[in-house]
Amino acid sequence: MQTVIPATSMFIIIGLFILIRRIRSMYKPTKGRGGRIILPLLFLTPGLSFFLKASGHVTYLQLSIAIFLGVGFSIPLILWSDYEIRNDGLIYAKKSPAFIITFAIMITLRYYFRQHISTIEPGTLNMLIFLLVICYLIPWRIACYIKYKKVLKLKNTVSL
Repeated sequence: MQTVIPATSMFIIIGLFILIRRIRSMYKPTKGRGGRIILPLLFLTPGLSFFLKASGHVTYLQLSIAIFLGVGFSIPLILWSDYEIRNDGLIYAKKSPAFIITFAIMITLRYYFRQHISTIEPGTLNMLIFLLVICYLIPWRIACYIKYKKVLKLKNTVSL
């Protein structure tokens, strides 16, 4: 007998997995020149098929709201994501409870939107959720990369 895990459970499991990884990254040094910070942006490319196949009908108002919410979610993530050089001379993500709380709220809101917006057809809703993710992930990761590069430059200046 096979058991099927509902989509809700998978969403929560994946959200918790991402949150746990972000918390663990605060205890591990960031290696290299910061390429791993930008790497998740490459994982978005398969999702672009949502826009190429366009199974839903998105209005300009819906697009505007998704973009506004996505950029709005990125602002606290950008503010509370930072890097520091610790005593061992390596660069770590700063420990920030505000970041963890913001990320958890964001996951909860995405789940709420997906479950409680029933007036939009599923294809359109998936496109809007993906657009929201793009609009917070891209600015946040680019800002993190820039912050990391500044700390790396400071570290290289101090070590010389």
